[in-house]
Amino acid sequence: MEQFPSTNPNPVFRVGGDGIILYSNRAGETLLRAWNVGIGAHLPPSLENFVQKVFFRNVSKKLEIKVKDRIYLVSFHPLLKEGYVNIYGFDISAQKGLEEKLRKKEKQYDVLHKIGRMALTYESLQAFMDKSVKLVARTLELEYCKILELLPDGNFLLRAGVGWKPGYVGKYIIEGKKESQAGYTLLSNSSVLVENFEDETRFRAPFFLKEHDVVSGMSVIIGSVEKPYGVLGAHSTKKRKFTEEDTYFLNSVAFLIAGVIEHRQTEEKLMLYRGHLEELVKERTSELTKTNKQLFLEVAGRKEVEKELQNNINFLETFLDAIPSPVFYRDLDYVYQTCNEMFSSFILGLTKEEVIGKSMYDFKDQFPDEMVRISEHYDRLLLKDGISQPHEVRIRCADGKVRDFLIHKARYSNVSGEVIGIVGILLDITERKKAEKALQETENLRKKEIHHRIKNNLQVISSLLSLQAEQFSDEKVIEAFEESKSRVISMSLIHEELYKTEGAESLDFTSYLRRLATDLLRSYKVGGEDIRLKLGLEKVFLGMDTAIPLGIIVNELISNSLKHAFPEGKSGEIRIELHREKNSEKPRIMLIVSDNGKGLPESIDFRNTFSLGFQLVTTLVDQIEGSIKLEKGLEEGRGTKFTISLREKE
Repeated sequence: MEQFPSTNPNPVFRVGGDGIILYSNRAGETLLRAWNVGIGAHLPPSLENFVQKVFFRNVSKKLEIKVKDRIYLVSFHPLLKEGYVNIYGFDISAQKGLEEKLRKKEKQYDVLHKIGRMALTYESLQAFMDKSVKLVARTLELEYCKILELLPDGNFLLRAGVGWKPGYVGKYIIEGKKESQAGYTLLSNSSVLVENFEDETRFRAPFFLKEHDVVSGMSVIIGSVEKPYGVLGAHSTKKRKFTEEDTYFLNSVAFLIAGVIEHRQTEEKLMLYRGHLEELVKERTSELTKTNKQLFLEVAGRKEVEKELQNNINFLETFLDAIPSPVFYRDLDYVYQTCNEMFSSFILGLTKEEVIGKSMYDFKDQFPDEMVRISEHYDRLLLKDGISQPHEVRIRCADGKVRDFLIHKARYSNVSGEVIGIVGILLDITERKKAEKALQETENLRKKEIHHRIKNNLQVISSLLSLQAEQFSDEKVIEAFEESKSRVISMSLIHEELYKTEGAESLDFTSYLRRLATDLLRSYKVGGEDIRLKLGLEKVFLGMDTAIPLGIIVNELISNSLKHAFPEGKSGEIRIELHREKNSEKPRIMLIVSDNGKGLPESIDFRNTFSLGFQLVTTLVDQIEGSIKLEKGLEEGRGTKFTISLREKE
């Protein structure tokens, strides 16, 4: 018994009737240091007076004492014959935190209960929504709350609200694009929390919120993804970090509002369900209150507390089963500790009892290797760095259909803060994926049709230029028309290649060069001249903004060689090279057009000439942010070589 106080993990003191500290075990030294006293010294005045009252009245007393961030329940027991008072302390900080948490939950449950009753009694839907937003704002202790109704055009109407400026409710229209919080909430199909709108990057804070000095907020969807009614939001002018309980409460209110909106025709059935829910909430709230009181009155009665906690777990499991999405919780060894009915029956076709206790690896028929690999990867990120990244998987469900799911996960910790598992929820995005695919296919067809029409229009322009040239006899005018026609054809070939390309975002510039050079060689009538074309082309894909100017540049350089490099029936060779520059820090593309003809006169500066062709070349090189270099007299004083370098865009 003499060893018991020293080994007791709770503070134990012995204090004389005059308030002088006679003994303290090791656990009590923490309190003595906080009070800045030691053995042989007096207790702090307030405690010393309390000890003297207990001693002289010879009656045991209890007192709650706060020391820094801890709260202790201290029991004073006088021993008059021995002349001292025994003091025993119990750390009840966790119980105090639980009491506050339970108080908030009880308040939220009462509000849910009240909204549930309102849904049964209010004949006017507008009156019901007006009252609901007031209750939500008061319960969460926020200045603003609103219900946004989704309109047919995709925007939102401020249908009901509290705190907003006069004349806004019922009239103000808010943009429904994904860049707004309301639009993003519908798109993500999950709760959206914003601690500070100034730091938000997912979407923009609308002028509507800035006008009201809103700093923080959260929003949830009202209704289902397939048939949403709108968005329920709550906002504050102060920076606030919303808790899981806040989100759960707002989702619960949104669920009740959606039920009133969507099921007005089934009022009688809904009343029975809400009546049952009210009784269940009252019963559980009462049990939680009793449990809370018992934690303060009977610290030693742990078995009874565990029993009450088990009842609470059962209550939470009931709510899990009411969630219309698959939910699971598994430990760090991938063994399922619990799940809801949606997960066990809809995904695996089993009962919860058949799933709990088994590993994810035991369901190889339902979970393919790719899905397991993805889950392991994102679990490692979550457990190591705390990074929760929603990710998509494909699962063959119990009905035999393969569906796409978006999985949201979070780490689960015990009361000591130790991570012991992962909680996840699966959102069915199959229909959304189908819609996205259909939209992409439509967009690709639209782009191809645009390129096809542009190509046809350019061919019409080419034909018009040919017809117009026939009206003139001046060779220079005819030549100008032919050059313009050649440039139009080079652009037409670009759009023809883009029309052939799947996706119509970029084209195979190598294939385009082959056809352009071959067509140019065939189109110029050079009599019996033997002009050969030599190509050294690497596979290169370019976007339309680069390909069109570069195609016109090649057209001008090849045309110039064909017209001027080989006079009087001379034979020769035109070479075109296209490759990526090796050993370069920044990726660059090199295009070389050369010939072994008579070459350009030394007096000609192609950058400063009246030639429209060379002016066009230098202008277009600048347009694509490239550079051009000319080399003369490559082979025995003959020939020209143009080297064009441009940055390869990622």
